[in-house]
Amino acid sequence: MALRNNPLDDIVKCNVEIMEPASDDAAFNNILIVVPGPVAAGTLSTDKTFSVSSADDLLDYGYTTSDTAYLAAEAAFAQNPSPDKLYFRVRLKVTTGSGEGATTEYEDIKTTLSRANGEASFYGIHLGEFRSQTDVENAAAWTEANEKIFGFEYANISSCPTRNFSYYRTFGIFSGQADGYGAAVSDQPKVNEFAALAWMAKCFGYNPGSETWHLKSLASIVPSVLSSSDKTALEGNNINSFLRYAGSNVTIGGKMLAGEWIDVIRFRDWLKNALQVAVFNVLKANRKVPYTDEGIAMVQGAMETTLASGQAVGGIAATQYDDDGNEIPGYTVTVPRSADLTDVQRKSRKLTGCKYTARLAGAIHIVEIDGYLTF
Repeated sequence: MALRNNPLDDIVKCNVEIMEPASDDAAFNNILIVVPGPVAAGTLSTDKTFSVSSADDLLDYGYTTSDTAYLAAEAAFAQNPSPDKLYFRVRLKVTTGSGEGATTEYEDIKTTLSRANGEASFYGIHLGEFRSQTDVENAAAWTEANEKIFGFEYANISSCPTRNFSYYRTFGIFSGQADGYGAAVSDQPKVNEFAALAWMAKCFGYNPGSETWHLKSLASIVPSVLSSSDKTALEGNNINSFLRYAGSNVTIGGKMLAGEWIDVIRFRDWLKNALQVAVFNVLKANRKVPYTDEGIAMVQGAMETTLASGQAVGGIAATQYDDDGNEIPGYTVTVPRSADLTDVQRKSRKLTGCKYTARLAGAIHIVEIDGYLTF
């Protein structure tokens, strides 16, 4: 006969909580494309920002295979790696006045982007067929204020939509003078109108910090034929290009208008977000993080883990050594000791003085080799 045990709860009371980490809804690989509305209504609504996983998905929204939205999606999904999805936002038209004096025009592009930003999580921006100087300038200004990346292309080498060297989040690529086509803008292949989009779609397929945007092949985009003076002029304005070298069609440059590397901006944004999420999870997952050396060490650990991830992917340099064997760490983290903080600081429950330094791994874009032959 089996003996019956009394419940252990009588002696040892044990509750187990499942701590869920905060979800990270920031996406550094999603692209938003601004488009006009479809001519005909589809089976799906375009009233809100929507996403597609193939160009043919747009047919359900009323678009045709000749519409800008469809052609843009084709160019993006043709890349390798290619995006899992693309976001689209219809730019609405606004009517002012009434009667014979009424006028209808598209809303300010900033309004469109703000509306989309409240409906979806995206990082890259392309304006589809909206290429006026006003739209490009306004989109660049909005992007700068909202920590995203905006790319544009143009085909008239003497008419860049913007040359604002203060934009650290906007890049331009010249896509005119296509090889095998006429010199006029009207002669250029239609697909080249999405060169910046194709470039984003490809490079967003790599983890932030693991990539450079230089020397990347773009499917379906036709390379430009440029003179030495053209190349010099574009480089001087921090405008990128797509050219043919050694039988390969590749992007040249990889810079924002301000001259900073695109991959550096993207990695910086990722690192900022990753540090915020990691430290937030420490505060959330623990019933209390004490204002002691032990509690401060928990914050330090979250910072170090995040920086190690950035180092593992290639954004932060690995530890190196100088000629004397002295260690040059890829990153360092310093935090205050509890005893060094004032009573007022501890009472505020705000921890300050947490700092890090990290060396960017960078990338080699150009190699110079000197040598000589002897008998």
